[in-house]
Amino acid sequence: MPTTTSSLRRCRVPAVGRSWRRAVLAALVLAVPVLVLAAPSAPAAAVSGTYSNPLTGDAPDPDIVLVNGTYYAFTTGNPVERIEEFQSTDLAHWGQVAFPGALTNDPPWAFAGEEWAPSVAEIGGQWVMYYATFDITTETHCISVATSANVAGPYVDNSAGPLVCQSGYGGDLDPDYFVDANGTPYLVWKSQPGLYAPEAQLWSEPLAANGLSFVPETSPTPILDQNQAWESTIENPNMVLVGNEYYLFYSGGNWMDSSYAIGYAVCQSPLGPCAKPYDHPIFHSTAQVVGPGGDWAFGDATGQWWMAYAAWTGGNVGYPGGARSMRLDPLCFSSGHQGGIANPVVSGPTTGPEPLQQTCPATDDVGQYRLVAADGGIFAFGGAPYFGSKGGQFLLFLRIVDAATDPATEGYWEVASNGAVYGFNAPFLGDASRDVQPGQPIVAMTATPDGGGYWLVSDTGAVYAFGDAPYVGSMAGQPLASPIVGMAATPDGKGYWLVAADGGIFAFGDAPYLGSMGGQPLNRPIVGMAAMPDGKGYWLVAADGGIFAYGDAPFRGSTGSLTLNQPIVGMLPEGAGGGYWLVAADGGIFAFGSAPYEGSTGGLPLIAPVVAVNPG
Repeated sequence: MPTTTSSLRRCRVPAVGRSWRRAVLAALVLAVPVLVLAAPSAPAAAVSGTYSNPLTGDAPDPDIVLVNGTYYAFTTGNPVERIEEFQSTDLAHWGQVAFPGALTNDPPWAFAGEEWAPSVAEIGGQWVMYYATFDITTETHCISVATSANVAGPYVDNSAGPLVCQSGYGGDLDPDYFVDANGTPYLVWKSQPGLYAPEAQLWSEPLAANGLSFVPETSPTPILDQNQAWESTIENPNMVLVGNEYYLFYSGGNWMDSSYAIGYAVCQSPLGPCAKPYDHPIFHSTAQVVGPGGDWAFGDATGQWWMAYAAWTGGNVGYPGGARSMRLDPLCFSSGHQGGIANPVVSGPTTGPEPLQQTCPATDDVGQYRLVAADGGIFAFGGAPYFGSKGGQFLLFLRIVDAATDPATEGYWEVASNGAVYGFNAPFLGDASRDVQPGQPIVAMTATPDGGGYWLVSDTGAVYAFGDAPYVGSMAGQPLASPIVGMAATPDGKGYWLVAADGGIFAFGDAPYLGSMGGQPLNRPIVGMAAMPDGKGYWLVAADGGIFAYGDAPFRGSTGSLTLNQPIVGMLPEGAGGGYWLVAADGGIFAFGSAPYEGSTGGLPLIAPVVAVNPG
């Protein structure tokens, strides 16, 4: 169960644009009816059912707390409501709590109507709200504190001045209240770039027991710098403690466009130092969900982790007219592969409906994958074991076309276009080198769930089964509008799908037919497919990276609208089905949803093109 409280937030429009934004938001408030809800007395039931993003209208920077069975979300408001407040008993349905918002007043030193990025926590028997505002005396962004006897408010700010206001660093934004493993409270926040800090920084300082001041003789400690290419700024710090590890989520990029995304760092303590495991965000835009950010990790009534965030809806980005609505998606902290620190993975961004009950993988070994080159070269990433390859060996001018992983040994097989199979820490169970007809090459290979067998398929749809892999049908001898280019097996190994270059799907055994692109226009031909772990869905991928999802297979994004250096040649689902990787012929990897990016050969000189990606 999560042990911390933090918040989601957004960097606001600079001072020159504030009057315009106030007018726009005031108009929105007058146009939208407000739902007033009474707090229920019954505790929330176990999370069940489905949810669909977005969950609210314009509600950036949500901070969610669970109190007596009710979830309260505090978000950036507008000049009328100041800080908005929503509540829910099931995470799927949210209503606005009260008008004119949770914060009822502005202290005399603050600019009226300029409040955002709340962080709310119960401290010493009272509820405390940290929020960002604007100090009219110093003309600086600062952080203030309001209090309430109840979680729902009203919150009143009686402060004589800001809690944090580093004018030498351009001001301070985005407060985050955090309690460490010893029960010590901290405030984490962002400094706005200024004369003495050309790049944004994240800071931390221990708070007094009542949360209304800092511990005497302490000072702000910088814990994270803006230093990566995607970070036009860093903001929205959100620290959580998982096991013995301190994770610091943050947002970067421009909240007004698709560059906005979520990254993270691992910290040795709440005062740092903090290090970024990757040089890219772990949660980013799709065509449907633009600019996800303002990260807030929290636990539900069952102990399941969630990431709350705000994002624009694709095709309607920007004010006026657009809305940065509040959204949720599951957050997984699986055991680190090979005993390492867990990689947090967010399953999304989604547009629903999605199940509220999620299953996280036992380990994050799902982040392991191997790239397979046409000469048999194997490139392993994310800690995936390497057992050798045919790379550099004499293959009688044959082309390796695919590979399959043996779940029993973590080894793998490579298959050539003539049906020859080569095993590496995986048993040889037979091949089709004597059966494949000239001009009818093998194009794909897949293994049974227990690793006791595998199938090969030719471009004519002929299927060859070995070991305990059952033969349950094929397209051999039947007319095809387009050649077969890939296959996938059901989770019990009693069926399989074949996919053709025109997107036609052929289902055999217990594999259900769930739809296809056969007979529909395609920008580029289909080059492969992958199945959901539950066998109730599958994806097709085209050479331009266009994704077509069927059954319960979620669409997590694609490269269909991007200009690629090399065409996509294959895809691999993340172990839990919450994401997938696409691989290009140059070995470039594109990670979507919960699939973490672990590296690629993109930009490296290759002897032969990459032809497939397989699990590690």
